[in-house]
Amino acid sequence: MAYWEAVGAMHRLELLRRIKARELMADSGLHPGQPRLLEYVRSHPGCTQKEAADELDVTPASIAASLKRLEKTGYVRRESDEKDARRNRLYLTAAGEWQIEENHRRFDQLDGEMFRGMTEDEVEAFRRACEKMFDNLADESCRHLTIWKLNRKIREQEEKGK
Repeated sequence: MAYWEAVGAMHRLELLRRIKARELMADSGLHPGQPRLLEYVRSHPGCTQKEAADELDVTPASIAASLKRLEKTGYVRRESDEKDARRNRLYLTAAGEWQIEENHRRFDQLDGEMFRGMTEDEVEAFRRACEKMFDNLADESCRHLTIWKLNRKIREQEEKGK
């Protein structure tokens, strides 16, 4: 098999998984970027909007709009910073925690379907192969980057090419 065939299969799989994930989340009431925002707030309680925007690589306006919707649904609450009233700190509510767990259940189902028929050893071998390929390509400028920051790097390269 030629490398391009394996790479094409990987790319095709990732695109189909993204399509299925959007279909899976369609009835959740969440917009596409909101689950990752909920996850960020969960893992960084008391974070600011700016911190969330920087980490998730979205504009402050986009975060503000998402937070407004998430507050309206009761998933997130904002509290004024005690030291700086201009800042709001973000926290999940019990409903937000529930929604994250529901998202995890949905994605566990999707991923279970994707890996159906594979043994745990095969899944682990696949994970190790992906990590090895990443390490083969990564240099110090991107080895530590999150998925969102890797996406930012792609957009920056695309903008330079314009």
